Amino acid sequence: MTLIERYIFRRAFTASAGSLVSLVLIVWIVQALSRIDIVKTSASAAGNIFWIALMLLPDLAAGVVPFAILIGSVQALNALNADSERSAMAAAGASNAMITRPILLLGFLGGLFMLFVAHGIGPMASSAFQNGIRSINADTITLFLQPGRFERVRNDLVISVGETQGSTVKSLFIHDTRDPNLDLTYFAREASIVETQDGQQVLMLFDGQLHRKNRANSAVSIIEFQTYAFDLSDLKPSGGRDWIRSSEMSTWALLQPNLDNSDFQRNPGRYDEELTDRFSSWLFCIAFALWAVAVAGQPQTNRKATNLAMTLGIAGAVVLKALGFLALSLVNDNRLFVLVVFALPLSAALFDAILIVRGIDPSQLRIFQVIGDLPIRFAKLLERLQGRRLKTATGGSGK
Repeated sequence: MTLIERYIFRRAFTASAGSLVSLVLIVWIVQALSRIDIVKTSASAAGNIFWIALMLLPDLAAGVVPFAILIGSVQALNALNADSERSAMAAAGASNAMITRPILLLGFLGGLFMLFVAHGIGPMASSAFQNGIRSINADTITLFLQPGRFERVRNDLVISVGETQGSTVKSLFIHDTRDPNLDLTYFAREASIVETQDGQQVLMLFDGQLHRKNRANSAVSIIEFQTYAFDLSDLKPSGGRDWIRSSEMSTWALLQPNLDNSDFQRNPGRYDEELTDRFSSWLFCIAFALWAVAVAGQPQTNRKATNLAMTLGIAGAVVLKALGFLALSLVNDNRLFVLVVFALPLSAALFDAILIVRGIDPSQLRIFQVIGDLPIRFAKLLERLQGRRLKTATGGSGK
């Protein structure tokens, strides 16, 4: 790269890195808080969830990298225009390619990072996160659960407590639908977790009832008990494949799935969706980088507002990404949408390249001018309506 290209790349990289850190922290804090809202008084439990929430960072970072590149690149290019540096480069004979190459290189680096996360640390971090959640689920009764709330520990297991006192809970309710033939509902005045000699955790229920409903004939039987042992071992991390989600599996495992896996037999399209996402998501970095050059790479006077470039850049990126999410969600039902998922960022990148080569400013296109004028027209309409109301009120008082 030339000296000017290195200068542009350094400014865009610094702005993109700052945007990436900010976006990841915002999204991560929201995700982490949504998972610690049931923590009560145990500091160790809060620490465990904080550590588990760290496993979200690789996927979160990969998810916002394209937007960070877009925002950072637009900021850097706007700064060049604000300092009249872009105009000086154009006057000195610098071509659009000289401005595009460093931004495009930044997009490729972001794409490589996304590929590394998708095929490397991403599945491992996702597996560590899910296993941590599963291990916490085994301790949910004593560490979590707010009194009076029904918490879904798993899709087929709901637990509620009336009061917690250390390792003992009062007024326990459990609705267990893990058995395909029976619905089990437990009521107990008191319960506590007991660990057996072989390390197995058992929830001992005292003074309660067990309601058993046969799904075949809807027959209900009620059993009263003084003590009852509820096995919690199924809530711990398991090596069985039924526990493993497609996001936790390596790319090789997705390419060579176990045909006897019950999860694969139930929903094979989920594997296609995961593979498509891993191999296509990096293309958005290229498309967004080129879009940043298209909306902010043209030389402009420093007296022209630069917020339009950022607004147009983010709006276009959000629309493209939304279409990508929509197409990806349809892969599960129809494999033909795999082509659509790849075609969206590639066609967007081609469109951006045409704008750059021809030196077309997207903000000058008729469709974008109409969209940009909508707020002004709306403000004028409100001003006109307010003037009519004022005129009507003044005429009425004159009478």
